[in-house]
Amino acid sequence: MTSQAAASPPSIIRPDIQALRALAILLVVVDHAHLIYLPGGFLGVDIFFVISGYLMMRIIEGEAEAERFSFRDFYARRIRRLMPASYATLVVTAAVAPLLLDSFEYAKFVQQLAGSFTFTTNFILWRQIDYFDSGAALKSLLHMWSLAIEEQYYLILPLLTVICPRRLRPIAGVLLTAASAALCLYAVQRSPSAAFYFMPTRAWELGLGSVAAMIVRRGVTLDKAGFWLRPLCALTLLVIPFVFDQRGHPGLAASVACLATANLLISGQIVRPARALAPLIPIGDRSYSLYLVHWPLFAFANNVFVGPVPWVVNALLVVLALVLTEIQYRLVEQPLRRFKVDGRAIAILIAIPVVVVGASVLWARHAPHPNLPDRDWNVGLNERCVFKDDFQRESACQTAPGSKTLVWGDSFGMHLAGGLAETAPGGVAQATRTVCGPFLDMAPVNGALYHRPWAESCMRFNRQVLNDLGRRPEIDTVVLSSALTQYVAGAEDGDWRVLAQTPGGLEEFAQDDTRLLAGLARTVEALRRQGKRVVLVAPPPSAPYNIGRCVDRLHAGLWSVFPTANCAIDRDEYARRRAPVLKFLAEVERRGIVPVIGFDEVLCDARRCQVVSAGRSLYLDNDHFSQSGSRVVARRMNLGVEVRSQAR
Repeated sequence: MTSQAAASPPSIIRPDIQALRALAILLVVVDHAHLIYLPGGFLGVDIFFVISGYLMMRIIEGEAEAERFSFRDFYARRIRRLMPASYATLVVTAAVAPLLLDSFEYAKFVQQLAGSFTFTTNFILWRQIDYFDSGAALKSLLHMWSLAIEEQYYLILPLLTVICPRRLRPIAGVLLTAASAALCLYAVQRSPSAAFYFMPTRAWELGLGSVAAMIVRRGVTLDKAGFWLRPLCALTLLVIPFVFDQRGHPGLAASVACLATANLLISGQIVRPARALAPLIPIGDRSYSLYLVHWPLFAFANNVFVGPVPWVVNALLVVLALVLTEIQYRLVEQPLRRFKVDGRAIAILIAIPVVVVGASVLWARHAPHPNLPDRDWNVGLNERCVFKDDFQRESACQTAPGSKTLVWGDSFGMHLAGGLAETAPGGVAQATRTVCGPFLDMAPVNGALYHRPWAESCMRFNRQVLNDLGRRPEIDTVVLSSALTQYVAGAEDGDWRVLAQTPGGLEEFAQDDTRLLAGLARTVEALRRQGKRVVLVAPPPSAPYNIGRCVDRLHAGLWSVFPTANCAIDRDEYARRRAPVLKFLAEVERRGIVPVIGFDEVLCDARRCQVVSAGRSLYLDNDHFSQSGSRVVARRMNLGVEVRSQAR
């Protein structure tokens, strides 16, 4: 998200654009503060993308046609506009981070910091976390991804504009924008996180702004249509954040928001904004600094509060963000808008990130965390066992040739593998895929990350595992495990549905326990026909907060607000929250479909469930065992032997 260029021609600084900026930043801040229900507040960033593409193309094409465009001057303006405020935010955030972040989050933060200074944060974050994942709220520099995309766009926009003849630029702009939109549509269905973070799949939003700028420069005003078009587009931008959420983003909602913004930019050039918009102008002027400073405040609060952040705290953080914005705007952003970009300035601009990132790296190494591996994702035997597509037998996914026990499931199969490897006689093999439960001819699907193509590949994966088992007579015991929440009705908030194979083909259904029971029975029977014995291992007790993070902060003595004493799980709360899953498991046992092994009696007494052993967390998040926790719990209950004795 950027504001107007420092050296932009006066005609580009329009009150209506500043009002649009104000609307965009208010949507983003209110969304992050959770003060009102605003599921689509993130669309403010999409609005910013269109505005930025518009302004940059106006500058570049205007100067190119006047034969005074200079790459040096263009990037000098970008440096003056972006770097002082972003550097100030990054330096202050880097100074505060060691005091408020645990070692795991701080290690991630250092990577984000390096990416923020080099405008590559989007790649760093893509490897770290999905933007809409709950853990994203802990990433103090999460918001810098949008700046990275804009700067990457600005690297190619001037060159493409200058080398393309004027008469061909609108056509080329439309074609490139359409190509980016098509790529985005494809990626959203197959890799939503990549579609969100990568410039080629987000360039269409900036491209719409650039096309709008070319239209304006060619004398198109939409003056006849503006009478009804402007109010309609303005109303659209006010309404859609309350209607759409993150499902399928960037998709329909982003398209509507971007098209409405582009139309307002075209038609607004000859319209004087109403006086009612005047209070928005100063907010638009400060939108860049507000965008920069607000998110680290919320992210730090999300780290300090292991549970939900109270709304009063978020409200106070909004006030603090406004105060810091004004300070940065007056003391940094405005005074440094016209500094000379010479060799000395460039040397300083290089030295600052080198010093700040270097100091952060040294701090991270100086304060190692002995439990850091337990906060990494528990993939089981090997990262290669987290299958992304088709199943293939991997030597890394078995502890010995001819392993006798296979663990098959989603991430709840992964977190069992380490413990089973230590306690199961005869060796263990692993066939796991995230979210993809071990149920034949059915798979979960939703509108966020797991679309129909993914669900079809999940069903194919499970069939491939079954077929491979038919060729592995040495495996005599199969452990099934799943979170179950993506299948069981009422177990998890969201729009989960089930894609299932029917006589008429693939069909989507609402979550239904009866259908899931039938799918489990079908899987168990198919395995038994191969001569395998089967057991289902239930998810462990869970909490509505990240247990691993809670324990780390508790033992590190960091300033924190804990949800329970010693981070322990309240058993009654767990029973209420996981009632649908517990009911399903009880029905599995009542019907005698397959034996069920659980952890409740091993970890819980009448009031609490244990989460720590020898000072280390048994959990990596709210419901998965950590790497050491998997082994500790498995040894405590001799899980491998228990599995082989209980399997039928």
